[in-house]
Amino acid sequence: MRNLKVRSVVVHDTLLSNAKYEGQQNKASSVSLSSHEIEAVCVSIENRIFCACYAGVCELSSEVLKLVEWTEQRNGARIISFDHLSDEYLLCTVLSSGVVLIVDYENGTVERCDIIPTELCSARWAPDFHVLLLASSEMLYFVTRQFEVLNEQPLNSSRSGREELMTVGWGSKETQFQGIGGRKQPGKVDNEQPTTVSEYDQHRVLLAWNGDANYVAVSYVDNLTNFRQFCVFDHEGELISRLQQVSNVEETLAYRPTGNIIATSRYDSDKREIIFYERNGQRRSKFECGPHQGSLINWMGWNTDGNILCVQSKDLAGTAEEVSFWCVSNYDWMLKYRKVVNDGFLLACWHESNPNQFCYVARNGRANFIDFEFTYNFCGGIVLSIAGCNVRVTDLKAAPIPPPMCQYELTFPNIVCEIAQYNDSAAFLLADHSLLAYKLREGKFEEYAEYDTTDLSQDCICYNLCLNNSNQLSAIIASSHYSICNLNLKNMNCKESICLYSTEKPLIWHSHMTNGFILQRIDGEWFSIKENKDKHCYLETGILFETGSALCHCHYSQTKDIIFGISKTNDLVVNGRSFFKYVGSYTADEDYLLTVTFDSHSSSSKLQIAELKDILTTDKQISYKSSRAIERGAMLIGYETGGTRVWLQMPRGNLETIHLKELLLNKLKKLLNDLHFKDAAVIMKKHRIDMNLFYDHNPEFFMKHIGQFVEDIGSAELLNLFVASLNNDNVTLGIYSENYSNSNHIKLDKKAVKSNENKVQKVCTTIREHILSLDDIHITDLYTTVILTYLKEQPPQVSKALLALREQSLKLPHGKELEKKWIAYVSLLAPTENLFNVALSTYDLNLTLAVAENSQMDPKEYLPLLADFQTQSSPAYQKFKIDIYLGMFRRAIRNLSELDDRWNEAAEIIKRQNLYTEALIVYRGKKTYLKVCELCANHLMNKRRFEEAGLLFKRANNMTMALQCYQSAQKWREMIECGQIMNMANKELSDLLQKMIPNFESRGKFMDIAEILSFVDKKSNMVQIVEYYCKADAWSFAMNHAFGNEELTKIVSQAASVRYEQILQSIENWENLLEQYCCRLEVVRENKENSLKAAIKRFEDHDLPASEVFSETSSAMSDISKISTVSTASARRRKHIEKKKKVLKEGTQYEDAALLNALKDTMSLIDSQQDELISLLPTLVAVDAVEEARTIQTHFLTLLKNTSKVIGIAWPTHLSAHMIPGPLRETYRDKNGIIRIPEENKMPDRIPFESELMRPQIRNVLWQLEIC
Repeated sequence: MRNLKVRSVVVHDTLLSNAKYEGQQNKASSVSLSSHEIEAVCVSIENRIFCACYAGVCELSSEVLKLVEWTEQRNGARIISFDHLSDEYLLCTVLSSGVVLIVDYENGTVERCDIIPTELCSARWAPDFHVLLLASSEMLYFVTRQFEVLNEQPLNSSRSGREELMTVGWGSKETQFQGIGGRKQPGKVDNEQPTTVSEYDQHRVLLAWNGDANYVAVSYVDNLTNFRQFCVFDHEGELISRLQQVSNVEETLAYRPTGNIIATSRYDSDKREIIFYERNGQRRSKFECGPHQGSLINWMGWNTDGNILCVQSKDLAGTAEEVSFWCVSNYDWMLKYRKVVNDGFLLACWHESNPNQFCYVARNGRANFIDFEFTYNFCGGIVLSIAGCNVRVTDLKAAPIPPPMCQYELTFPNIVCEIAQYNDSAAFLLADHSLLAYKLREGKFEEYAEYDTTDLSQDCICYNLCLNNSNQLSAIIASSHYSICNLNLKNMNCKESICLYSTEKPLIWHSHMTNGFILQRIDGEWFSIKENKDKHCYLETGILFETGSALCHCHYSQTKDIIFGISKTNDLVVNGRSFFKYVGSYTADEDYLLTVTFDSHSSSSKLQIAELKDILTTDKQISYKSSRAIERGAMLIGYETGGTRVWLQMPRGNLETIHLKELLLNKLKKLLNDLHFKDAAVIMKKHRIDMNLFYDHNPEFFMKHIGQFVEDIGSAELLNLFVASLNNDNVTLGIYSENYSNSNHIKLDKKAVKSNENKVQKVCTTIREHILSLDDIHITDLYTTVILTYLKEQPPQVSKALLALREQSLKLPHGKELEKKWIAYVSLLAPTENLFNVALSTYDLNLTLAVAENSQMDPKEYLPLLADFQTQSSPAYQKFKIDIYLGMFRRAIRNLSELDDRWNEAAEIIKRQNLYTEALIVYRGKKTYLKVCELCANHLMNKRRFEEAGLLFKRANNMTMALQCYQSAQKWREMIECGQIMNMANKELSDLLQKMIPNFESRGKFMDIAEILSFVDKKSNMVQIVEYYCKADAWSFAMNHAFGNEELTKIVSQAASVRYEQILQSIENWENLLEQYCCRLEVVRENKENSLKAAIKRFEDHDLPASEVFSETSSAMSDISKISTVSTASARRRKHIEKKKKVLKEGTQYEDAALLNALKDTMSLIDSQQDELISLLPTLVAVDAVEEARTIQTHFLTLLKNTSKVIGIAWPTHLSAHMIPGPLRETYRDKNGIIRIPEENKMPDRIPFESELMRPQIRNVLWQLEIC
């Protein structure tokens, strides 16, 4: 489908041109030169043109005529080969006498080499110039670069080639059965039999090398038979094969540089064919290349990458010569371009290193260097492909038909060379410079006008056609100057073309812009010209940018004012700046840029897409929105504007249509915003787009229009697909996050995160409610969606779905059939084996029967079961039996609670299934509730939960068991309460309480003992009561009981004095601990600070790994490289570290953390001591121990002040790196487990928030006495 388009033309007027040579001849009248005297022409790799004549060698492309004479060395021999050796910049001429002349043109020297004293008729250098092949009428000579004969081979030999296929004769065509159709018909010519050469055959020996110079094909005429023969040799002269013979073969030969394809031509009556052979001599394929009558092929040759086959031919009358360029796609050969030269050619060849450059020198002395490029004529989904005089039209939107097929063809009177398209218009440039205008009418192109090109010279080259919306057609005309010409239609008042701009520098490309044109010169300079209405001409307005070298495949977006192009290094250049690398092809419109990129290290290419607004709004390197792997070598044809389809052509020629996710989502966004829900649903179904996008695109908008969503789709199938795909994930933050990366949508999504948690429930409920609000016809059509909304909830509400469909079916005239249909639908989504049980759980036995019949269960299984359920007279007991069958014991207890006479069965199930809590809830307010409480109490008592058991026994009015449980639970207050309710004697109750005192005393519950003694006999037990209050540090209670009694007061005084001494000792111990821990902490922190500085210095000085610079002890290096990449600690390691933080041992890694924890423990004891001082200080004053009270108050205040100072030191307001507890390597370990060495004393990127870093607080408790 690709067309071969002229990218640029460089025209050189050589010394043979009239305009130059007249002046040159006057200056050097002693030297004359004309085209008739020129015997051979060659082109160097720098496009310098050299010619050989009888007198010597000169450069035609030079401004000054310089002739290097060789008359003496040549001796009048005929030139058979004239080449430029690009590796040494020398000219090599092979003469028919067997002599080689090496010409150093720059130094003006000629070196003669005598090779063989034989008359030669042909010579050809290998592409890498390491072998020169010479041919005489009978022999081949393989000559090295040092001009030594490497090998000699006879042209006509009876030997078989090395790779030639061998047959034994019995398998030949003549010995096989051919049938009636295979028999020779009278008068039928056998094309496989050789024929004598034609009268136009010059009996030349033709030589053609392949691209890697390993093989050479030879064509010669057998002198005995007068047949033209073909054979293949390797570069050392060994015969490889002989090509199969055909009739009417012509004097042509070409070897494809890539692959092993050899081409020649033959004629058959009035047509000519190009035949292709493989290296082993077997015919491979052929194609018809035009009429045979009146023409003759001079030369054939492929370009260096084997994509274009050039055929040079001339008419037998000698009036004109032409070159035709053929390309193949999908095994179909198409004529893509033709150039006719009336004066004939001095030279026609491909460039040695530039594969797409063709050079020809006409006899009038004008040299043209034509650069081709492959391009697709694609516009509006229509592709136009040139095939000689025909143009194949394919509408890719209708059907992507691969070549050589098409929808229809346009036929023209001459070869089509270039096409220009704009919307529904097209212009076709023919080889004779005719220019036809076509317009698209009713889906087909029809001719409506012709452009006037009569004033264009015959030797000019017209290329780069540009058509705009007003049918204004412009083109670049290359002749003696390079012009931008505006071509007018013939039916207009102004018929001739108008030259808008002319320059001597070659132009490559141009395009329309507002009031002017954008142009590119061959040196990569971009500039614009605009119309000057006063002067009625176009003037340059300035340089836009420079790219250093010319861009190819250029495109200009007039609305966005963007220029695209691909550089010679395959960079995509946008407005002079390179954006993307390794771009093979691209296409762009007003919104998107699509590219096909390749990578030498990958076996595939990538189809990628980017938004134009990203390119316009940033100066940084941008990234693609999405990419997709495609076959390597695929080319991008174009994509559907406003649609989703992208068309590509694979290397073999077949077409592929791809729907890019970015384009799909962009179209879906527009459809959803425009409320075209059904169209969006169809696209999502076809391309497997997650249908959660309906909601996640804009949740509030969707819920607002959910009714319109249901009615617009109107299809149960599409609605079911949507409901079935629902989940609580947000696809715009997940799989489609790249397509929803704009900030506005991100803010919207963050607001909708919470609403997404119950998205499924909300959407299902709303859809169900809306469908049920419609009329019965619509409800019937969409009821499967209603069912699915029940099944999609979490957990699935299968029973609700069954009940709902049962209820709905009863309302409809054909409800039984619909019920069966809907039950079948439920069975598709719910497991069949569980569906019967779910139906049974609804307690509707008719519905259960319908489900069983639909699930193909064995009637012998379910009919007796349902019959047994129906025999139960009580509905509650029937439900109970169903629940027991289903194993739904909680519901069984609930149903059985309605029947008071079935308590024994209920109690058995409660005990067996451990449903005590459920029973208390269900039987609340029922007659048997007290029995349930007693049953549960017995269960709790067996589990030794005596307090809870006593509570339930008390609720069941079983005070005896409640008292027993409270006694076991050591709850003396509850025992007293139960005993009083039971009217128990005080002595009996006191005995029970006194039995509990030893247990309380062993557990240190002195307060409870004092209160029990107070209840038993307060008066007689007063001394013991006071003593126990003192033991419990309940000084206020002790003083209240001792008030007015000297003996008791003395007991309290003695106990307070003892406690006073204990507290003073504790204060002293606490002060010592605070000082000890604080001093040691300062030392540890100072050591860590020094270690950190030393580690940083070692890292900077010695360039050591980060894991080896930290030393936890003195100056020794700790080898911790093995753990330098450990990530977060595991749970086991975490517990181990926590244990280390409690160990107060000098030199450990976590010593500072242990010191902080010890300080916090000590301060916690100090803080709690304030609570006892609230009652102890007044007690000391009350027993006349004022001095002791003042002493303890003074000492404790001093302790509190010291504690505050220690807090300020251990937990300072501003934290430094060395104050962070733990080893330094853990402090500077990042989230990836890598140790990062800081700069100077820089804080780490993250700080572990451990408990030891939390500063302790000393409460402000009012405990001080003013009198102290």
